Amino acid sequence: MVQITTEEILEIDDIRYCLLKSSNVNTAHHYEINQGYTNLNHRATNAFRRDIIDTPLINAHKYVVKNNVSELLCDTLISEYDKDKEAIKNPAVLKSFLPYILTQEVDEHLRSYFKSEYCILWWAMHKIEDDFEKHTYFSKWHCDGGPKNHLKLITYLNGYDEHGSSTAVLDKESTDKLKDIGYIFNHINKRNIDIAPLCKHYNINHSLSLIKPNKGDSIIFNPHQLAHKAMPANKGKARYSLTLCFLPSELHWKKVADEHFPPGTTSITFDGFPELTKKFTKHNDDDCIDIALDNKITNLRHLAYLLKTIIKNNAVENMFFEHIQTNDPELKYHNTLFELIKFIKQSIIEQFKADSITEELWSESLTNICEYERNYVDSCVRYNANKKPDPSAVFWPNPDHPTHPLSKYNALPYVNKIPIMDMGTPIGSAGSCFAFEIAKFFQQDGYNYVITERNDNPQNGLVVDGYQPGDKYAKFCANYGILFNTPSFKQLAEKAFGIRKFDKLLFQSETGHYVDPYRENVFFNTKEAYLADYDKHIQAVKDSFLSCKVFVVTLGLNECWEFPDGTVMSRNPRNNTYQFVKHRTLTVEENVNNIQSFFDIIKQYNPDFKLIISLSPIPFLATGRADTHHIITANAHSKAVLRVAAEELVNNNEDMYYLPSYELVTECTEDAWNSDTRHVKPETVSKVVNMFKEIFVK
Repeated sequence: MVQITTEEILEIDDIRYCLLKSSNVNTAHHYEINQGYTNLNHRATNAFRRDIIDTPLINAHKYVVKNNVSELLCDTLISEYDKDKEAIKNPAVLKSFLPYILTQEVDEHLRSYFKSEYCILWWAMHKIEDDFEKHTYFSKWHCDGGPKNHLKLITYLNGYDEHGSSTAVLDKESTDKLKDIGYIFNHINKRNIDIAPLCKHYNINHSLSLIKPNKGDSIIFNPHQLAHKAMPANKGKARYSLTLCFLPSELHWKKVADEHFPPGTTSITFDGFPELTKKFTKHNDDDCIDIALDNKITNLRHLAYLLKTIIKNNAVENMFFEHIQTNDPELKYHNTLFELIKFIKQSIIEQFKADSITEELWSESLTNICEYERNYVDSCVRYNANKKPDPSAVFWPNPDHPTHPLSKYNALPYVNKIPIMDMGTPIGSAGSCFAFEIAKFFQQDGYNYVITERNDNPQNGLVVDGYQPGDKYAKFCANYGILFNTPSFKQLAEKAFGIRKFDKLLFQSETGHYVDPYRENVFFNTKEAYLADYDKHIQAVKDSFLSCKVFVVTLGLNECWEFPDGTVMSRNPRNNTYQFVKHRTLTVEENVNNIQSFFDIIKQYNPDFKLIISLSPIPFLATGRADTHHIITANAHSKAVLRVAAEELVNNNEDMYYLPSYELVTECTEDAWNSDTRHVKPETVSKVVNMFKEIFVK
């Protein structure tokens, strides 16, 4: 937004400084918005297809290219300038020496700074003598009024050791402070040779960078971002320099200079240039990449976009675009994807034969094309039902479909069978209360369910909820109880193999029993019963992990309660535990790490161990996030986090698999729930176990 400009005259050490408040803001608004340089930058970077380097110019806004121009060219230009400084402005002169100025190194720095092509706005030769400070504006501290994103290249045609004239530059931080106080962009005739007192007054760092060039050196710098001035030559000496001013461009500098805009031969205004550049490319603000329905390549913008997709190397991509643009501008011979790829492949193979030096470049390009073809074929068949193991797995089952009506209630939500076991394979399970039901059906259906610990001695002072001494079916492999959260699985493995020492915590419950916070739904009549059972239970857990070749975990929820030592309760606190714990909501990454640790610990001792991960469909009983989340929303978040974690784990591990029990219950079972809408009917669990058998059992 344009701001009111106010002028202040400040006198320090008998030097008058003109400060033009808000001139910085108004200059930026004029060029970037009114003149359209922001839009020009956007167009130029979008059209760019070449590679870039990590040049110091990008951050420092200045860079010196040593020995950029030969001594012979320097001497020739000085001689011609002294002979006739007007004749040297002939466009033919610029055209003849530009390729020797814009070397490959300079080109790399310019395009990397702009992140686009560039063009030349103007060029000029200057002869600086010992008395020039009286007559020239660039001998005084200033920044160039213009767009933020432009560069100057000054080539020194004779060296500092000959004339003693250097270029003084301040860093960007000091320059920005000078802009803020209003010195930069003040009136051109009120600039100062000495600003050290001004900088001291405003506590601005005035450490100068003095560029003392050798003959043929070129400095590239952003004259808008860095305050600078030319220093006078020694008495009776003269400094000769050649200056070029660059702006971002959609087209290569040579194409702009040859066909659209011959550079000016002296410093010219920046106004109007962005609008002019639109004519270079026949640009309209609503230009778009028009892609035909039949995928025919009908225009050069489509061609450029396609080449960018096919070839990852900007230089090779640009080479093919320039070739086709020059030799087939109407796209008569390269108007289909097949023809384009065929042409590119043939051309690269020919380059292989002709140019062994750049063999790596062509090999990389050929690899990119092959990857593109594979991806294109893969993309085309992604929704092709005939190419899938289960054709009905592609589209959501629609009972009202006119030709292929399907109901999701008849679907089993898996695609590939993974027969990793038979009915005799030792199998175990752990997890939420849904895991109880699965364990029961495994035993009922004749699986080799590993049981290393029961509770069949009524005198031992141990109670397992839902199990009576002598019951046929155990609730778990060992009496570890419900494991609702993923840290509990990790803790169980750590405890079993002695990885970590746990406090023997025991809390009294309202029923008069004692509760171990790491073993939910397991109760003790006395402390002595707990202590007598402790080591035997850990050994039983270890034995179950060593015996199982397949183990099913059911993930319950991503909320947990954490003790100060970082361990967590396996379920929810009781009244006498709130004083020790804090509520936590686990991330995807934390859940992944917990199950990965559980798996890795057991795998180290049991190399045959395979893990099947399922997600419990049973929702929260309660949420600890009700200040911000309704329980239904919190439950949806919990299931989503755990489902993503399961996906990552299976993708990252060879011996991990996913059982889609959650999807089967919540989407593919019409009448899944008991009346409490939290627990599933026995026939629903049976459906899950039958699907398990289809997927995993030989």
